[in-house]
Amino acid sequence: MRRLALILFLFASAIVASAAETNFTCVVCGKTPLTGRIWMSKWGAVCDDCYKLENHCSLCGLPIRVGDGSVKTGDGRFICRFDKRDAILDTAEAREVFVDTRRELMELFGRSFALNFPEVKVDLFDVDYWSEKGRDDGLHKFGFSSTRKNKSGVCTHEVVMLSGQRRTELVATAAHEYTHLWINENRPPEHAIAADTVEAICELSAYKLMEAQSQPEELSRILANPYTHGEIKKLVALEKENGVAYIQNWVKNGTTAALETEVSALAAPVRKPALMFTNLPALLPAALKLDGLMLEGAKRRVIISGVSFAAGETRKVSLQNRTVQIRCREIRTDSVALEVDGMAEPLTLRVGEEKYLP
Repeated sequence: MRRLALILFLFASAIVASAAETNFTCVVCGKTPLTGRIWMSKWGAVCDDCYKLENHCSLCGLPIRVGDGSVKTGDGRFICRFDKRDAILDTAEAREVFVDTRRELMELFGRSFALNFPEVKVDLFDVDYWSEKGRDDGLHKFGFSSTRKNKSGVCTHEVVMLSGQRRTELVATAAHEYTHLWINENRPPEHAIAADTVEAICELSAYKLMEAQSQPEELSRILANPYTHGEIKKLVALEKENGVAYIQNWVKNGTTAALETEVSALAAPVRKPALMFTNLPALLPAALKLDGLMLEGAKRRVIISGVSFAAGETRKVSLQNRTVQIRCREIRTDSVALEVDGMAEPLTLRVGEEKYLP
C-alpha cells in the first residue's frame, strides 16, 4: 500500500500590483492585465476572483472553471487542463505502465526480483475508497496490492491504483505495489516484519527506480513522505552501503522485525552464512521451461528459462549444456509457440512444462 501527503494548494503568497506595474494574465479566466491581489501558481498568475473558486485541481491546486478543459474523475476530483496531459486516467494505459515498471525493476535488480507467479491483475479505480479524509495528517492512499495463496502454494496477485496520478507518480506507485507482491511471495511465514519496514522496502524500490530515471522531484517526495515514519531514509542509507541484494536476502532469511536490528548484528566480523553467498551465480537450467505468462495490458510477455520474451522477439537462452537462440512465435493464454535454432518444427511449451533439447 502506498500513501503520499495529499496536496491541496501549491500557491505562493499573494502579491499586490497595479496595472502600471504588471502585465500578468490569469491562466484560469484569461483576464489581463491583473491588478490588486494576484496569486502565483506553477502554471502562472491567478486573479483573486478565480482563486476563490470552489473547485481546484487535485494535483496542483489550480482553480477550476466549468468548460476550461479540465476533467473530473468518478469520485469528484478535478484535474486541470495542464495536468491532464500527463495524468493516467485509462485502465489499459495504467496496465502498460505496470508492465513497463516491472520490466525496469527486473533490469535494475536482476532475476532475483522476478515473481514466481508472474501473472498480475492490474486495475485502475476512480473511486477514492482509500482516502482517510478524517485524519489530521491528510494521508492519501494511491495504491493497494494483495496476494492469495491456495493450499498448493500457488499465488494469485492483484494490484489496484488510483486514477489521475501523473505518469511518474504512477510508475513510483507501481514499483511500490510490485515490491509488496515480491515480499508476499518471498517472506517466510515465520519472519514477521514491522509494517513500517515493509512499506519502506517497497518505497526503496520506487526510490531506486526514480533515481535511475533521474526524477529528483519524486525522490524528494518519497523521502519527505511521513508514511514510513522515517524508515525510508534509513533504508536508502543501508542500500548505499550494502546493496539491494542484502535487503532482499534479509526478507527471505532474516529473523528480526526491523532491518536496523539485523544490521547491527551483521556489523560483527562473522556474518551469517546465508548472507555471505548472495552473489553466487544461479545454476543454469537444464531444459527449456515456460516459467510464466504476463498477460496484463497490450504488451504480453513470457518468461522462458529466466529470459523474458515478447511475441516476435528473438533472444539467446543459456542452458547447462549450451546456449540456444529462440524466437517467440506466438503467446497464447496458457502456452507459447517457439522457433528453436536447430529444430525443424515449432516447439510448444505450457506453463511449468520442461522440454529437453536433443
